[in-house]
Amino acid sequence: MKKHWSKIALVLGPMIMIASVAWEYARLKPDYNFLIQPWSLRGYETRQGWAIIAMGVLLVIGGLLTSWEGSIKPAVSAGVTMYLVAAATGVTAYFTIGTDRAVTDITLQTVSGLMVAALLAGSVSLSLRSIFRDKSVIFKRAMPMFIGLFVVFALVASTVAGTQLSIQTWALVLIVFLVLAGLSISIRPIDVAGNRMMIFTTVAAWGVIILSAGAIRQSLVTAQTGFVQSNGVTDISAQYKDIQTAGGWWLAGLGITIAWVGGIGLWAKRRDIVAARARARKQREAADESAQEIQDAYDEYQKEQAAAAQSGA
Repeated sequence: MKKHWSKIALVLGPMIMIASVAWEYARLKPDYNFLIQPWSLRGYETRQGWAIIAMGVLLVIGGLLTSWEGSIKPAVSAGVTMYLVAAATGVTAYFTIGTDRAVTDITLQTVSGLMVAALLAGSVSLSLRSIFRDKSVIFKRAMPMFIGLFVVFALVASTVAGTQLSIQTWALVLIVFLVLAGLSISIRPIDVAGNRMMIFTTVAAWGVIILSAGAIRQSLVTAQTGFVQSNGVTDISAQYKDIQTAGGWWLAGLGITIAWVGGIGLWAKRRDIVAARARARKQREAADESAQEIQDAYDEYQKEQAAAAQSGA
């Protein structure tokens, strides 16, 4: 079990996320003595809980795929990476289309525009260096490419600074994950691209869970306003500040953290395995080359000996 702890964590974490929906996600502070109903909501009673279930199921599948020894093959690793892109985009589309979260408004200011330009320039320059560094000296170093691309992206960002851009939320997630997937696949070795993408995906899922706390608390406030209280009156709710996230939400966060740790552990193991195989392959190639040189020298010696024997005769 100790040998496979990272694989276990990679699957156990999302399963904990799924199990967390049976727990309370939000509840009133006990000071209210349960006078306002409902006083708590379990995960499966909230839209956020069902989103966490969906993420958990897809991450379990992703964990099983990356834990499979065959995923270390470049083609399979790239396939796992694209699965995670599709999974993230699909979940986002399902839970946002038709809601007030369907469209995301983005306003780039000077600082945020420079940050986005730096992120894009860094990703693209590293990808180009990884893919083309053996084909042209132009791509040998990432820093000159980064500087040039940063200037270009910064100029583009400056033209839209202060302008509000509207984009479908699922499309924004698709773009972000495609950038991450491109970075994962282009960085060598490609054999562990799926492992890199799994780490990125768990970080994204962790962010979703953390940022859902406010919406979960608001869900309880909203549920109370539509509930007929004991005195037959509706539209009564506790104050938002008196609603707190409960154990289920924390459990979901714990689960994705465990998955993240497992993803890093498996990536580190796979990276060492790939490096060891690369060293062994180079040593074997060097040994084969030396053996061929020795054989060629021996054959040449034999020819010279045969020629000398014929001359002496």
